[in-house]
Amino acid sequence: MRVLFFTISLFFFSCNSNDIPKDVLSQEKMEVILWDVMRADEMASQYAITDSTFKDVSKNASLYQKIFQIHGITKSTFQKSLQYYQQHPAQLQPVIDSLKAFSERKTLTPILTQ
Repeated sequence: MRVLFFTISLFFFSCNSNDIPKDVLSQEKMEVILWDVMRADEMASQYAITDSTFKDVSKNASLYQKIFQIHGITKSTFQKSLQYYQQHPAQLQPVIDSLKAFSERKTLTPILTQ
């Protein structure tokens, strides 16, 4: 999960534009898909720690494909959208902020319910 945040943040300071093309996923859709991708990465990392025979690269690809199917998109649509947001930091920032806030809520929820 940290790797994805780092990758996205790495491109944060590039060009800026306000109009999202029609063939790029909306900010709301990207938030949901990126959250699922980060969870898949985390799950694959946990499997790799506990199972020495685990092939994380192929498992990640399989998990990503399932995520894309669930959300009704293709890998190329996701890649194009991710590339767009990396090149437009003003539109990427709300997505990152939302993911961060959601992650913090998920982390705090078990503490608050005890």
